[in-house]
Amino acid sequence: MGVSMNKFRYVDNDILCKYDLSEEFFSRLDFEIEDIIPLRKVFVLLTSDGKKILKLTDSSEERIKFINEALKYTSLKYNELLSYYEDKNGNIIYKSNKNNYVILNMIDGREAAFSNPVEIEMCTRAMANMHIASKGVFNTLQTEVVKGNLGEYLPYEFNKVKEELISIKEYVLRFRHKVEFDRLFLENVDNYINEIQKAVDLLAICNYNTLLEDFNKRVLCHNDLAHHNFIVDGDKIKIIDFDYCKIDTRAVDISNFALKVMKNNCYDMNTFKLIVKTYNSLDDLSKDEIKLIYAILSFPRDFTTITRDYYYKQKKWEYEVFLNRLKGKIENELYREDFIKKFILELSEYFY
Repeated sequence: MGVSMNKFRYVDNDILCKYDLSEEFFSRLDFEIEDIIPLRKVFVLLTSDGKKILKLTDSSEERIKFINEALKYTSLKYNELLSYYEDKNGNIIYKSNKNNYVILNMIDGREAAFSNPVEIEMCTRAMANMHIASKGVFNTLQTEVVKGNLGEYLPYEFNKVKEELISIKEYVLRFRHKVEFDRLFLENVDNYINEIQKAVDLLAICNYNTLLEDFNKRVLCHNDLAHHNFIVDGDKIKIIDFDYCKIDTRAVDISNFALKVMKNNCYDMNTFKLIVKTYNSLDDLSKDEIKLIYAILSFPRDFTTITRDYYYKQKKWEYEVFLNRLKGKIENELYREDFIKKFILELSEYFY
């Protein structure tokens, strides 16, 4: 994990109060604690063995073992990645009061800026190098380690979300009194149901199942390549926080990364072309992979996410926060839809 000192101002007290910071817990560690500093949802430990991150985790031991082994495998060829701290007995999980903790070797630096084309290029290179280094991970790790850590099957996931939206629509239509969120949802939901169906149809033309069977393109995908998970350290970029990583076809990771970058740039086509060009300079993307990226970017993720969060009560936000986020996402969707319309024309060499 990477931070600069001015990042210590934000903490999540609801999470941090669950930590066990007892003397007994720290006495079991292999190093001396010199200071403890809260940061977001973790604690920074200043120790006799350098800076560490203490992180409360709800991941299973099997899941943590997979992440650790996948990172170790990838780091053999590309070591600019976060790593777990292992004690002298090789343990990476620390138990206390029914909680599980991991300790991470801290990476110093600052978060990347997706508003800066130079840093977008640097982050793309880091992602590509991670993918290249992790080739073979699916075949190398033991079956019991890999099981349960493969990417979602997109046709199933897309159709599942479509059915959920249809169900939510029927539910909201029965409301006697509709608030503004309900009205905005109903005004837009049919359009997004149609977009999901188009995304499903696009998966069929990109040979998705064949891509999944190509182990050379089935790599360690981070799945949360937001700007704060790229740490700039001089002329190097390091990648942190692999909580959501899976083994999947690399186009999934590239799509998720491109989406996060372009949200900050009003879905600028030149920004997307920069990502593709930079990635291709290290490892060429095939026509089918670009078509898969097109299908994934055609899926209206923002609208479906805020809708499910609101109606399934998955977030504890105030109503006004939900409403303002829905309005913002609908407005931003206009840029994404315009980007999708231009996609085939601007990248025609991958389609014809």
